[in-house]
Amino acid sequence: MRVGEPIRDVYIVDAVRTPMTKKSKDAQAWYKPWTAKPGKLSGVHPVDLGVIPVDALVLRSGLKDRAAIEEVSFGCATPTGEQGFNVGKNIASIALGKDVPASTVQFLCGSSLMATRNLANAIALGDIDLAVAGGVESMSRVGIGSDCLPPPTSFKNIRQTLWYQKKVVKKTMHRDAQIVPMHNSAALIAEEYELGAREMNDFSIESHKKAKKANDLGKFSSEIVPVETGKGRVEDKDDGVKEFDHAAFARMFPPRWGNVSAGNCSQEMDGASALLLASEEALDKYGLQPRARIVASAVSATIEGDPKLQLTATVDAIEKVIRNAQISLQDNTFSLQNIDLFEVNEAFAPVVLATQEDTGIPSSKLNINGGAIALGHPLGASGARLITTLLHALEEQNKRYGLAVLCVGGGQAIAMIIERMD
Repeated sequence: MRVGEPIRDVYIVDAVRTPMTKKSKDAQAWYKPWTAKPGKLSGVHPVDLGVIPVDALVLRSGLKDRAAIEEVSFGCATPTGEQGFNVGKNIASIALGKDVPASTVQFLCGSSLMATRNLANAIALGDIDLAVAGGVESMSRVGIGSDCLPPPTSFKNIRQTLWYQKKVVKKTMHRDAQIVPMHNSAALIAEEYELGAREMNDFSIESHKKAKKANDLGKFSSEIVPVETGKGRVEDKDDGVKEFDHAAFARMFPPRWGNVSAGNCSQEMDGASALLLASEEALDKYGLQPRARIVASAVSATIEGDPKLQLTATVDAIEKVIRNAQISLQDNTFSLQNIDLFEVNEAFAPVVLATQEDTGIPSSKLNINGGAIALGHPLGASGARLITTLLHALEEQNKRYGLAVLCVGGGQAIAMIIERMD
């Protein structure tokens, strides 16, 4: 950015995602591999999964020169194994060419929204003009927390991993950086906010209902890029959406962590998402049509009350992004009431309900096409997925402003406001 130049606007040219499909059942259970049921996208390498939405962005936007994209950044919550060695660069090399620089961002569940924020800031400052931000997570092929495991370089490490299994992650973390497990934090939030099992179950059932209705009406078709999985099979729909009545839901998902059940949690999924970001100069130079503008973003690590309520940093992130939007829009009257649609990541039902209670988000504006409880949460891909779904919903509803926010393990959160272009 040259001295004296103003901060530039950043536009979203297009936003797409793959279908979100359930991870392979028991894929990480070394002791009972015979029970494994492969997920529909489990046969797709994470790099190939990430290439699909990037390729679609180029084709859909009409961009003739892939090398015009100056930088790529992909979020990934578990950048190890097949998702390791800078998965963002591996995706960029295949989709766009070896000369396109790229990075991988690890910000847990907010990884792809942080990647978006980073590249949007680079465009705003004038460092670049055209970029792709996204996220990928193959939870079938790379287990949660596997990047925290001790390396299998000794018999002791291997024995520790096998003996402690999932608990080994906590044992390998620094003693002064220990956190409450996510499910336990969700249970504590439910207790703090006096959320009963019935209330959380109702929220979860409603998420499925809204997602099913949206799917039946074809509302996701414009944002989903089909994925060929081999032998003539093509996946083009999210596969986690179900129909439940309250009695069936309660039987299937009894309380497991306090009043919180497995049905009140986001589903573990495989998937990828990506956004094409541009400056006004890039729009003019390449003949691109913007669909939205990034108004503001914010991150927070502030939690009111007990640190064990780590997943409620969403509240402060929302307050901060509204303040940032006031500065961006030069309008100190801009408030939560100006937001037409909200996407609050459904990591756990009590997180969304607590966020809603503290901020006053109306239910009529919240996750109108369902959320991660029904659609799934492929960790590193979810931030860009929320923006993708939000953008398409704003267009379908003919609304103007949308806000997306995700809680992030360890007591953080990230939020972004976008404005649909007329």
